[in-house]
Amino acid sequence: MFPVAKFFAFAFAASSVSAIVVPRSTAPDNWSTEYLEKYDTYHARYLALGCHSKHDTDFFESCCHPLLANESLSNRPAQCTPLSSASPAPNSSSDNEEDCDEEDEEESPTAVAATAKKASAVVETPASSERTSATVNSGGYATYFYQNGVAGACGKVHSDSDMIAAIDGDRYGNMNAVSPQCNKQVKLTNSNNGKSVTVTIVDACPTCANSNSIDLSKGAFEKIAPLSDGMVPITWSYL
Repeated sequence: MFPVAKFFAFAFAASSVSAIVVPRSTAPDNWSTEYLEKYDTYHARYLALGCHSKHDTDFFESCCHPLLANESLSNRPAQCTPLSSASPAPNSSSDNEEDCDEEDEEESPTAVAATAKKASAVVETPASSERTSATVNSGGYATYFYQNGVAGACGKVHSDSDMIAAIDGDRYGNMNAVSPQCNKQVKLTNSNNGKSVTVTIVDACPTCANSNSIDLSKGAFEKIAPLSDGMVPITWSYL
């Protein structure tokens, strides 16, 4: 059995890889598939719980570390289960009112992103590679990730200072092939402060909040917001 102390030491190391950022979709080199849950599952839960903004808190220590491979969320406090995957509550008005109160109290940028995902049919344009540069896409969010010397889905390795981005997986298409999205340029604007940056698409983001969300390099994100923001609302268009 994997020693508990050893696991927590590893879990802390795994969380330090992502620092205050939303971790990229590719597992880090030190991710132990033998002892830990699938990285994609952990990544999606990390986003849904808003862990990027809860470092150095009791919530982070309780809920934001990866699970052991033989562990389930039922072993953790109820608050560690994202709302989207929680068991349905009984159909009563009092329970529904409690659920609404909890959502109001715990609302975060990630929770807003999840809501935007559900309403994406309203705010998103069709996932087509034939959009015109005049189309402005809204309702999405910008996050950022470290390159770690790993090639993106388009096949090239970039540095954290490059003005590059990963576009939502639905727009990218087959992530085992070079997409028509590769090398397209996008100008995006932080809706909170009006700051803009132009980036080149070099990767896919299968866990972005919705199809109008974009994962930026560290350098590109810093052009529109401090890294401590973690996730910001954006509008963008192809150039």
